[in-house]
Amino acid sequence: MLAALVLAGGGSSSFAQGTEALRIEVTLDEYSFFPDPLRIPAGREVTLIIRNEGRVSHEFMAGREPEGNDFRQDLFGGLHVNIEEVDRTEAGHAHQADTPSHAEENADDAHAHGEGHEHGTMVEAKAGQTFVMTFTLPEDRRGEWTTGCFLSGHYEAGMHGTLIVE
Repeated sequence: MLAALVLAGGGSSSFAQGTEALRIEVTLDEYSFFPDPLRIPAGREVTLIIRNEGRVSHEFMAGREPEGNDFRQDLFGGLHVNIEEVDRTEAGHAHQADTPSHAEENADDAHAHGEGHEHGTMVEAKAGQTFVMTFTLPEDRRGEWTTGCFLSGHYEAGMHGTLIVE
């Protein structure tokens, strides 16, 4: 499994406002999320690099009160969330695909769903696929949330974790 990579702008560990987005790697695998718990600061722009290192498709969703194939409360509900697929074909280096997928605009093409879809905000990544998700969580989202994959049987097999907004 990949280690979590947390980098602040310029290699600094400062959480000062006005700096570049905090980048956090999240690995999806059979049937786990890493890191667990995932810690995200409120009030700071964050970019999650979500990599599916598993052999099957997985979802990344975050919320409270799992119900059916979703959460009753979506962590990202009402927020602007930018989701883009990353093309990893160039000599093993990740870069944004030529056609970015914004959650609000091209969700179905990249399997990234934002507000207004049948699910809460979700990334569905096929095996080997990587997505970049950028957002800022407001102070009122502080606390403990759950990450989950609701593809058939995955949540029940233990594919859920803890996300803490600090």
